Amino acid sequence: MPIRADGGKEPRLAPDVFVAPNAEVVGDVEMAAQSSVWYSSVIRANGAPVSLGVGTDVQDNSVVDSFPGQPCRLGNGTSLGHGAAVHASTVEDNVLVAMNATVMPGCTIGAGSIVAANARVPPGTTVRPGSLVIGGEGRILRPVSDAEHARILSTGARYVELAAEHRDVVGRGW
Repeated sequence: MPIRADGGKEPRLAPDVFVAPNAEVVGDVEMAAQSSVWYSSVIRANGAPVSLGVGTDVQDNSVVDSFPGQPCRLGNGTSLGHGAAVHASTVEDNVLVAMNATVMPGCTIGAGSIVAANARVPPGTTVRPGSLVIGGEGRILRPVSDAEHARILSTGARYVELAAEHRDVVGRGW
């Protein structure tokens, strides 16, 4: 079963979320309206809450977790690409954490930013809003362009549509 309690805490999901049948949502997790957790992904609250904002998508094979005393929050309209991981951090609104990128514990990723594919943001890093982060040590390359910002918004909107389509075919997933 993909939705389950842990430590006496039950996930709280808006009625219109999508959780893929083989995804896992465990413990003190809150998923806001139109959010989605895709195939083989795991959202796990480990001693602190995890929250997903409105229209936020966690794509296939991704991991989002918290640590004791360190919550994890994904803002509204945020997209985690396939294989992305966010550990005990704050990712603000309209952020794209691209495929196979990793955000280590204690980070804050500012609104409208992109963490590029395969990038690794070191523990405790604060990324200014609207930044493009690249590389193994999370180097801030430059501000996000208007075209890149549009891509962030369109990715989130497309996953809201896809979630509704998948919900119609496979149900809510649990």
